Formats: sequence, C-alpha cells, structure tokens
Amino acid sequence: MAEKRLVDYVRGLLQRGYSASAIRDVLLRYGYSAKEVNDAISMSLKPTIRHEIHFSLTTIIVIFLIAASIIGTGLFFYFNQKPETKLLDLNLEPIATTVEAGQSISFLKELSNLGSSKRYDVLIKQEIIDSKTNKIVTQKIETRAIETFGSTQTNILVPEDTRAGDYILRAIVEYDNKKAVATLPVKVLALSAKKETCFDGTKNQDEEGIDCGGVCEPCQLQAFECNDGNVCTEDFFEEGKCVDKPITPCCGNNVCEEEEKEVCIADCPREEEPQPTLTTDTLEQIKETARTNPDKALQECNKIEVPDLKDTCIGNIGEVQKNKIYCEKITNARIKDLCYSNIAKLNNDNSLCAEISTDSRKDSCYMTFVLDNKDYSVCDKITNKHLRQSCESLRQLNELSQQQEGNQTTQ
Repeated sequence: MAEKRLVDYVRGLLQRGYSASAIRDVLLRYGYSAKEVNDAISMSLKPTIRHEIHFSLTTIIVIFLIAASIIGTGLFFYFNQKPETKLLDLNLEPIATTVEAGQSISFLKELSNLGSSKRYDVLIKQEIIDSKTNKIVTQKIETRAIETFGSTQTNILVPEDTRAGDYILRAIVEYDNKKAVATLPVKVLALSAKKETCFDGTKNQDEEGIDCGGVCEPCQLQAFECNDGNVCTEDFFEEGKCVDKPITPCCGNNVCEEEEKEVCIADCPREEEPQPTLTTDTLEQIKETARTNPDKALQECNKIEVPDLKDTCIGNIGEVQKNKIYCEKITNARIKDLCYSNIAKLNNDNSLCAEISTDSRKDSCYMTFVLDNKDYSVCDKITNKHLRQSCESLRQLNELSQQQEGNQTTQ
C-alpha cells in the first residue's frame, strides 16, 4: 500500500488538472517504484465514504458563520501570499554530438521545475564554444514553458566553415537572477565530399525539412506537436499521426463526473465544507526567515509534506547560508546535486563539486568554474575525457595569453 504522503501528493496534482499518466512519469523519474506509483494513483481516485450528520437550524447557522470566517481568512492569505520560488534543474543527454561541419548536432534537454507549482516561461541559450579559443561558434535561443518535467530534442546546425576539432556545448537557463547550466562535449569532423542523400542529417536537395519532403519520405509531425491544449486528452504520436485519447474521468472539464465527487474539487466543489486554508509561510517567506534564523526556517521546511518541495525548501536555506550541511539533509538526489552546485558557485569553492553524485552534473559544475572563472585547477577532476581535453586546451591558451602580456610589459 502506498504511503499517505504520496497519496496526498498525487491527489493534489490530480485536483490541479494533471493527468494520471503525466504524474506517473514524473514519480518514476524521481525514483518511486511502479507499484508505489500505481497504488498511490489508484487510492487517490477512490471515493471516500462519508457519514451524513443532521444538525439543528441553530447549529447550521453557527457552522455557516464559522465557515464564512475561515473562507474569508483563507482568501486573505491566498491573495496576499508571495509568489512561489522558481528552481530549475537542467540536464543534457547526447544523441549525435560527433558530426561534420555543416551538419546538426542533436541532444536531449531535460528541464525539471523543482520549485513553483505554476507554469511559467524561461529563455534558454545554447552555445557551441571553441575549446581552444573559448569563442562562441554558433548559438540558438529559444523560449520554453516550464510546468513540472519536460524532455525535448534539440538540433543545432554547425556552420560549414567550422574547423575540425573539439568543442563544448553549453546550455544556460536564466531566471530570477539565477542560472541553470549544463555542458556536453562536441566533436566536429573534417568536411568530406559526399553525395547528397536522405540520410545525411542536412536539409539539401529539394527537401522540405532535414532528410524529409521532396525526393525523401514525407515529413512527419514530431511528438511535441501533438499537444492539443486539452487537459482531458492524452496526446501522443503513433504511426505518423497525432492521437488525442480522451481521459475519463477528467478533473478540469467543468463536469462533475461520478468518480470525481470526492477527488476533484475543481469540477465538484463541496459547498457544505470549507476548503483548507493555504499556509502563510511560502517557500520564499521561509527563505527570507533563513537569512536571520536558519533553525526556525528548517523547522518550517520539515512541516512540508510534499517530499520534493520540502527538499527544495531546505536547499534554499543552504543557498542563503552558503552552507553545504543543509544539502546533506536533502533526500532527492537531483535536488541535492543542485544544492551543492549552487553553493559551490556562491562560495567560489570548486571542491564542493566533488559532493555531486552524478558524473555529468559534476562535470558541469567544474566546467562552470573553467568557463566563468578561468579556474583550470579542476581539469584533472573532470570525468568526461573530451571536456577534460577542452579544459586543458583552454588552460594552455590562457598561459600563452599571459606570456604575451608579460612580454609586452617588459618591452
């Protein structure tokens, strides 16, 4: 049987309109077993047995006055609460990062919204950087809507005049005076003379898209283009077509279905009982408290029942105090790694990168010191050999530049 906290978390997401399949995907990514997730979703959709009690007219009037007072207080806190803290984690996974000049590199971009429960837009800048000169060869800027967790494939065209060698792909998401940064090694091969085909990863001939249309097979829709904007349909790409499968029952269609009476407040409001009031201490308020009283802030974080929000709250204390001991209290591995990375940057202490559990995120932490601070002492600590070679090349370039400046000074 699933834990009550997990069931309450799933029930809350269902009430906000998320589909069961989306909730299942996110929880599986955060390490919950398939059985735990399925049990939690099943229990969240089960109706709760109610026992009706009949009151006298006087009792009903008293209850009505108390309910009106509670609802008024709840509305006051709702409209006066501070906005939720935004906290993003960015991860890159390679698909095709060794290409010839004139071709496109491909990679998966995973963005996790660890703070706010609301959907908001962010600007993402992706750059291909020459590892020898630290100059940007090309870049791509796009806007993404962030809700919970999203993974998209991105293609960036490498200019035809790009020399062969090692490069660095860096993705940066900037929001609320914060940055989420991730890197990948890229290798550009020498351009070879070859016949144009429908499998060369380049839009040529009379193609309408890359390797599709014209003389090639017709271009098909991508999976992410199948979203019809309806929360009551499950959208997916199948056999070259978009399929919008209805979700029943669906919380959010303004129809109170039988199965929703006890689980979907949006469609089936319960007029006879007041809704629970929102907490007055948002993540942002707790973060402000942490500046002067971190112990009290930690107590407030521990009251949060949703595991990921609780971990995010504790990570905020660590950032405010610039102290890694708070990262050690975090359960979620991804949020813990993000905590260590942020505190490493705030303290300008690259040794904290070693505390990160995942090699790719650890290397991204080290490369931030290389690219932003010209700190080449971390080169030997980088796991990925291509990124390590890029670090060494940048170190040599920096030493050469310093020698040239020294010679000019002595002349």
